Amino acid sequence: MHSHCASRLTLLLIALTLTLTLTSTSASSSKVTKQRLKVARRGCVYKGVLRPPGSKFRPEPCTTCRCRKRTGVVHCVVKDCTVDQHCLKFAKKARKRCCPSCQEMGCRHTDGKVYKQGEVIRNEPCVRCYCPFGGGEPVCDVTLCPLSECVDPVDVQGVCCPTCPNGPNCQIGLLTLPIDKSVKVDNETCRCERFTGKDGDTRVMARCSDDQEEEASEDNKPVD
Repeated sequence: MHSHCASRLTLLLIALTLTLTLTSTSASSSKVTKQRLKVARRGCVYKGVLRPPGSKFRPEPCTTCRCRKRTGVVHCVVKDCTVDQHCLKFAKKARKRCCPSCQEMGCRHTDGKVYKQGEVIRNEPCVRCYCPFGGGEPVCDVTLCPLSECVDPVDVQGVCCPTCPNGPNCQIGLLTLPIDKSVKVDNETCRCERFTGKDGDTRVMARCSDDQEEEASEDNKPVD
């Protein structure tokens, strides 16, 4: 009987201890939560300085921070400065300015060289590249050569497109025939003529016609 009473007393003491512990823990947790809420209502502490809830501030030129109202936590964003690769000279950076400003623009070519505005980068008979005013990517003017009007074009140094020193002509068999000239080949009369295609390009080509067909056509013409 005495042993049974002792056991019950021990259980009661353990239960009482657990209750007191839980109550103490709950009170402590509640106290911490209240303290956090109190801090959040007051604002955020950043490097020892209290910031108002919801306020924005810039601790550094490229860093923008905000004090979050509900949590009292400071959230910061750092701006990444994109530097133009074609900037040849940067202005002296202002104290409170985040990114440097360009004082002089130019062109940095793929060959590794630096060119100033208006400077010619490449000068060839058919291609001329230069650094535009305002800098940036080089601008190239390309000359497209028209179709040659001869079968014996000649490349001249310093000239973009081939020239025809013998004038416009076309090939008929093994014969090179000048434009507007005709020649008889077997039973045909061939003539070198200039034609304009549907695309607007001008071509010099040979046109041949059967002499017998032309004679028959002449014979069948009505007599006035």
